[in-house]
Amino acid sequence: EEDQASCLRVYWQLCFNLMGSSNNTVELSGKEMDEKEVVFTPLLHAYFIGVKTIACSLFGRYDLGAHLAIEKGDQQYLKMKGGVMWAQIFWFHRCLCVFAMARTNKTKERKYMAQAKRIHKELTKLLKNKNPNVLHYASLLNAEKAALKQKKTQEEIRKLYNDA
Repeated sequence: EEDQASCLRVYWQLCFNLMGSSNNTVELSGKEMDEKEVVFTPLLHAYFIGVKTIACSLFGRYDLGAHLAIEKGDQQYLKMKGGVMWAQIFWFHRCLCVFAMARTNKTKERKYMAQAKRIHKELTKLLKNKNPNVLHYASLLNAEKAALKQKKTQEEIRKLYNDA
């Protein structure tokens, strides 16, 4: 029970950060928790990494989000298939961060693109297997991928974004 309550506090702190009730954006510290004082269990750490990656994506800290996604995976809890219900949301935000870093960091573009392609492929596979919850995620990532590869015209890319 304590682990579940701690996981919920992580989400609440993200909500406070999004509402501007906290002085922080991507640091999960404020009314509900302080990330520097938390004693992490494996499950809580996985939730924390997922929520912090979402915060990084929403607040434009793609460098930190990509670092968390690549370096601190917590893969055992965040599996696409058979994982926790919010894993697809995490994978989507993770992929956005990695695509953004591939666009801005040309020296490590290969590293980021490899990660992004793997995640994008998994989300697309879920869509092909009739999972309606990932339709917009896959569509937006298709547009991101097309924009990054620059093999389509600006009008075609704009249409992909609008369709998403």
